[in-house]
Amino acid sequence: MFSNKQVEDIVKNNRLDLAEEFFEQLGEAIDEEEAIRAEYEKASTDRLKQLADNGDDYAAVYYVRKRIEEDVLVASDMKYLERSLLNLNEDAAMVGSWLYAMKNGRYTDKEKEIFSLAVLEQEAFKDAHKRLVKEYKKNGDVIAETDSAILTVSIDRWAAEALRDKGFYAFTADVVPLEKDCSYPDIKSGYRVNMRLLHENGRETEDETVYIAYERGKGKDARKRELGDDLTEILSRIAEKVNLRAGDAYIDGKRYFHYGAKTEGKKKTSEDGVKILSAADVNIKVSDEGRLKGNVCPYCGGSLDFGGTCTACGKSAEQNDSGNITIRQGKNVEALVCTQCGSPVKLDENGKTAYCSACGTTFAVSGSDLKSGVTGLDYESIKADMPEGAELPKVQFVRAKIAEGAITAVMPKNFMVMSEDIRRIKYPANAPKYIYTTPDATVNFNVNFLGPLEEKDVFAFGQQMLAALKNVHSTAKFGEAVKLTEPRNVFFVDFITAGLDQGIYNAMFFFSHFGKQGIGSWNCLSKDRWFWAPVFEHAVKTMQFNKI
Repeated sequence: MFSNKQVEDIVKNNRLDLAEEFFEQLGEAIDEEEAIRAEYEKASTDRLKQLADNGDDYAAVYYVRKRIEEDVLVASDMKYLERSLLNLNEDAAMVGSWLYAMKNGRYTDKEKEIFSLAVLEQEAFKDAHKRLVKEYKKNGDVIAETDSAILTVSIDRWAAEALRDKGFYAFTADVVPLEKDCSYPDIKSGYRVNMRLLHENGRETEDETVYIAYERGKGKDARKRELGDDLTEILSRIAEKVNLRAGDAYIDGKRYFHYGAKTEGKKKTSEDGVKILSAADVNIKVSDEGRLKGNVCPYCGGSLDFGGTCTACGKSAEQNDSGNITIRQGKNVEALVCTQCGSPVKLDENGKTAYCSACGTTFAVSGSDLKSGVTGLDYESIKADMPEGAELPKVQFVRAKIAEGAITAVMPKNFMVMSEDIRRIKYPANAPKYIYTTPDATVNFNVNFLGPLEEKDVFAFGQQMLAALKNVHSTAKFGEAVKLTEPRNVFFVDFITAGLDQGIYNAMFFFSHFGKQGIGSWNCLSKDRWFWAPVFEHAVKTMQFNKI
């Protein structure tokens, strides 16, 4: 699902192509949730109890509801509702706001009723907010304790999720007024508590709203002090526990408290998005004039340079100027063939198996290697031909500014900032500061700026990094490193690594960005590199660096 920052990027830059995909994903998520709820509705009481005993909060709520419907609810059943409620489960709060509020009921409990209403208030239920406002005159102390408890649980849950990634240095909490067009009740008295983290590499996570605070009664300033004191206690405890070295909390733009090491104050909002400047006239053509085998000339067998020109005969095997990319088409005679009967063999869509429809033989595919006797196209080579029967994907290209304006690059129009959830999966450690991806996260581009590096030292730095890469990826297949000198010094290398279920093609480049180390990388699924490898090369060659 799209993150808040991705949605903001879609709206801010009028990304209509992404908006359509966003609504499709939203619809799929709603359908999936409805299907899950339907399964709970159909489940037996015994099955729901079994799931509830295993910690399923939603099953626990459905179990209690069934017990109520069957008029057999007993005191021992209430532990399931209470556990789910303490986990801020919305469904549990819906049941609790009714069950605990029943006059002269067996389970009437004012404190739990208020807790249920406060959970619903966090989910923008207006009636729950109105009931809390009414209750405040008589039960102000209980509501204040409840607010503090729910804030604690909310931040603890955020921290447990956000801090799975290592290398974070500092936290920032921002208490800001609710915006006018939001769906929460009582906008005039409401505040968002936004949290974000600062990584050691300089990357700052996007703001995440973890709690909605409301002014209670007439003490506006007093409520903010209570909120600030709670944040001080909660965040200091978390920072000490996970070894965050610094942090700040701001209320209405003013720093309320500081934790730990000295910081440079509140960071200004990052413009880490994809700012499309114009369409990019990238012409891609398919040619069957000679098969592409690594860096070997198809005409004389000589060595090809980075641009595809043979150093021996001078013929150009790949016209890749500012607007043209040539992709080689695998010939019919070079298609995959079955070693048992000689008939054509095709890979499945996931690149995991190859199947012969003539004799029924199935061949295994492991990583980027075709095993068990499949012959034909050379999938072990860094360079890959366009498979027979394949079609060019329909990709629109644009020129866009990224990395807060530091780079202008040719990239797919539907590129966006990678969400935090996907970032944690794809880059579990030492994640680059700037990561961009397609909506399905199969094609990615990242860039990082680190220590000092002068233009004259780029190639030496690249050689050092290449040696380190070969040491880390000892089983990877590397292409030939290339040194570009126009319009700037860039050290380029590509290689294939083994992924969880198939190979990953990587194209890395090293450069100097006005005296800083620049490290960039494109990657895609290995089976798709016949299209993306020349696109990545073109993007690196035409990239512009901007001083910021």
